[in-house]
Amino acid sequence: MAADVRRIRGFVVLPPDAPVTTARIVVELRDVTYADGAAPLVAETVTIGVAIEPGARIPFDLAAPESPAGTALGLACQIDRAGDGVLRTGDLVSTQAIPVPPHGSVSGVIIPVRPV
Repeated sequence: MAADVRRIRGFVVLPPDAPVTTARIVVELRDVTYADGAAPLVAETVTIGVAIEPGARIPFDLAAPESPAGTALGLACQIDRAGDGVLRTGDLVSTQAIPVPPHGSVSGVIIPVRPV
């Protein structure tokens, strides 16, 4: 039986000193239940060639499976200016915990990013 799919929607918010360019944007949902290892990837969305600029609010829409009660989930974002998946100086990343409930659709999530 397939897991139920839900939507997680919101905005990646760039700082006032963000560059004006295009980039690859990755928003990930990870299982952060256990702190003793890498957080497993639950779902992700990748958008290529997104125009970014200071103060921009970039919408995202992530399809994710429902998770068991008690699962701790968190969102993370990388704005990859080179577009190659490697974290480099000049990229922008989320640096704070963005918790998401384990079930039900969610909207209005804000993911602030900062330069690396």
